[in-house]
Amino acid sequence: MRKTKNCKHCYQLFEPRRSNHIYCTTSCKTKASYKRNDYKYVSGHYQKEETASKAEGLSLPAKTDIIDSIKILETKIESIKNAPKIDVNSISNTAIGSATADAAIFAAKKLFAPNSLPATKEDITTLKNELNQLKRMIQDINLNKLLLF
Repeated sequence: MRKTKNCKHCYQLFEPRRSNHIYCTTSCKTKASYKRNDYKYVSGHYQKEETASKAEGLSLPAKTDIIDSIKILETKIESIKNAPKIDVNSISNTAIGSATADAAIFAAKKLFAPNSLPATKEDITTLKNELNQLKRMIQDINLNKLLLF
């Protein structure tokens, strides 16, 4: 035997098909939604009650507001017209500048580190071993100094 629940809208007993059903039918679910969101039944359909109050709040802007708005728009249009334009010269200058920067970086690498290659795993282990040897030598020197005193 299945559990029965009370519909959250009409309070009628029903057998839910799933554990999370709270309304007996889809129409009860819709009516509950209309009730929650303040809809009113008006001649064959539901209508939100707030529409009448919103229409009353609308008013025409003052004449000075319109003139100010037009002036602001005109200044924005002028600033767009006076903005720097993109043309062939600006694109070519950008390309030349980028190529020059790449060439300078390449020349600096060849000049200051002509035979440099990316480090390999073997290079890193060799460097690590050399650092460990230096560390041991320094520890030995410090130990000898302590023994002398």
